[in-house]
Amino acid sequence: MIVVKLMGGLGNQLFQYAAGRALALKHQTELKIDVSFLNLDPINEYTKRELELNKFNTKYLIASPKDIDAFYRKSLFDKLISEFSQNSIFRKNIFNQNDFRFMEEFFASSSKRTYLNGYWQSEKYFSSIREILSKELVIKRDMTEQCKLTKDLILNSNSVSLHIRRGDYLSDKNANEFHGTLPLDYYYKAMAQLNLLYKDLKVFIFSDDMDWVKANLKLTNECVYVDFNTGENSVFDMYLMSQCKHNIIANSSFSWWGAWLNQNSSKIVIAPQLWFADKSLNTKDLIPNSWLKM
Repeated sequence: MIVVKLMGGLGNQLFQYAAGRALALKHQTELKIDVSFLNLDPINEYTKRELELNKFNTKYLIASPKDIDAFYRKSLFDKLISEFSQNSIFRKNIFNQNDFRFMEEFFASSSKRTYLNGYWQSEKYFSSIREILSKELVIKRDMTEQCKLTKDLILNSNSVSLHIRRGDYLSDKNANEFHGTLPLDYYYKAMAQLNLLYKDLKVFIFSDDMDWVKANLKLTNECVYVDFNTGENSVFDMYLMSQCKHNIIANSSFSWWGAWLNQNSSKIVIAPQLWFADKSLNTKDLIPNSWLKM
């Protein structure tokens, strides 16, 4: 079995699921998810998150404490396998991701019993199963009528999704220091680039702080503020992003997935050059090569 540890919100969980799913398919074994980190109740350490993979047609089992402990408690048999059989199918691997670069050994050094502890924020882990993921990452619940109407507007216009992430990136000190928020100038430059290439662009704006956006973001294009998907329906923001012809994403895994799931073969995706506030972090594998960085 492949066990993947879930951390973070929906976008992060999708990265972790996709990497685990690709590895499970490679080894023709089952995928289990470790939700123990999500079940913790931190105090001022990070934003508490719930399991959100169950909103999609995802394929996994919940890992039991016994499943998880099996990777960290080595029996005499495990020690013998480790010492005498380098390529054994019985070998247990724990992959701890120490930074955001693609781990070249991810597939070559894994086995049927691998535990994944990391964010796995690169399509290089799962681009080989894109077709499978596009079928599984379909929302199970029905869209609201307002969502359906907005989808029609998107499909019948030269649509661009624009995502502004604020929320805990501002309210949580640790999140603010790690992620930071993008300046409005980033969005103005991105729209200027798209306006050079296309006419009559209609901008569909998504944000967790729409009042601030309406007061501060000033665009010359026609804008539609998608501000009705709340609570359990928030996931439909990602779906509507994926239906737009082009995407301007935030430094957010949520809109990263909205753009990645966009099936338009001629799409232009614009992403921030600086993904984290810490400029020393290596994120060269995070943004697909076909996307534009600004």
